[in-house]
Amino acid sequence: MYLKSMDNANSNLWKQLTRFLLSVLILLTSLTVVSCTSSVPQELTAKERLWKDQGVRDYDFTLVRQAFAPEDWRGPVNIQVRNGTAVSVTYVSSGVAVTEGKFDNADTIDDLFTILKNAYTGNGEFEQFGKKADTINVTYNTQMGYPTDFYIDVSQTIADEEQGYTITNLVVQSTIK
Repeated sequence: MYLKSMDNANSNLWKQLTRFLLSVLILLTSLTVVSCTSSVPQELTAKERLWKDQGVRDYDFTLVRQAFAPEDWRGPVNIQVRNGTAVSVTYVSSGVAVTEGKFDNADTIDDLFTILKNAYTGNGEFEQFGKKADTINVTYNTQMGYPTDFYIDVSQTIADEEQGYTITNLVVQSTIK
């Protein structure tokens, strides 16, 4: 009788310990998910949602990249996007097509949102620095939500890794609704 009572007590203790550990695991997982997603500001998420809700798939815009890079990597360039994909990237000064994918990471508004999210989280091209950016300044178009100007300084202690983008002359060609 005594041994049976001890088995029940041990069984109950194990059940309680298992429940406790499971609760702790769930709490830690939740905190990890919240801390990972909370590094992207709500404003960026809201502006990206505003952009996507409009269903813009065909549009043209001008892009200038500010970076420690040769002029042909900075632009300005005119970009035509059709069905969400860049179909033409040409230099404003000459009308010549851009070669070698120099603007592939920034040739759609969705790509520009991705650059910003990666800067806030330390993902994508920012993984090489092993951290999120120290400084991010963004201005958004109030009506459509897309970024019109942003500056990223990955590290205030590293020179020449800063980058900025200016988006002008955005013209919507068609929307999907």
